[in-house]
Amino acid sequence: WGIKMDISWSNIDNLDDYFITYLLYNESKTVSQISKIRNIPIADVNDHLIKAKLEIKSANKQKVESSKDILDKFLELGKDSRLEFIEALSLDEEKELNFKRELYKRILREQNADDLIVLIWATGEFRDERFLKILHPLTNHRHSDIRRITYSAIRKISSPKSKLVLEKGLYDPNPQTRQYCAKALAKVGDDKTVEILQRLIDRKKINEKEYVIRAYNEAILALKYLTAGGEALWRHIKHYTVLEQMNT
Repeated sequence: WGIKMDISWSNIDNLDDYFITYLLYNESKTVSQISKIRNIPIADVNDHLIKAKLEIKSANKQKVESSKDILDKFLELGKDSRLEFIEALSLDEEKELNFKRELYKRILREQNADDLIVLIWATGEFRDERFLKILHPLTNHRHSDIRRITYSAIRKISSPKSKLVLEKGLYDPNPQTRQYCAKALAKVGDDKTVEILQRLIDRKKINEKEYVIRAYNEAILALKYLTAGGEALWRHIKHYTVLEQMNT
């Protein structure tokens, strides 16, 4: 029957027998009256009604499910299932593109904070720079968890276009957000970023969370030694290799 049920006298030739009983019941006939009209036992009338109502209920449920947008269904999944869903989309370029479009539009209008957090998380899993246009403004959201997950998504996308936004995030009230930004800047920052991080360490090392200071230091090291084509890192390694040789 699916979701196209037509339970009416005009469709009687296509209906199962128990729906005829249901149609009579729907016309306010009593069970006893239906039993006499149809010349069947009362027990059979009750069985027919139960079967018809269950089938109608099932069809209505299918109708509701089919009317749900793909993102509503996505939001109902657990984290592991969401990851599997995104991975499966990667096998079909057209479906993936359509989903991304719907995701983009839904983020712009979503009012529920919990759902918005999941939607923003999904953008990070796609690693698509095109989402930055909506992610960057969300770093100003009043809800701290939304800012945190937004910076997390920006970090996963890892684009140099996010450098200034990530540097601003180093001053966010949420320590985990500051940590995320430092880790992201380790890949997209520059000399100016190193100066900002060093100032923050000097000013906040007493009151700042230990894991945040560690992220700042790791970002500084990464930017000093892993930028400029790795030349500085090579000089660093070469220096210690020479020292080691001299000591042997």
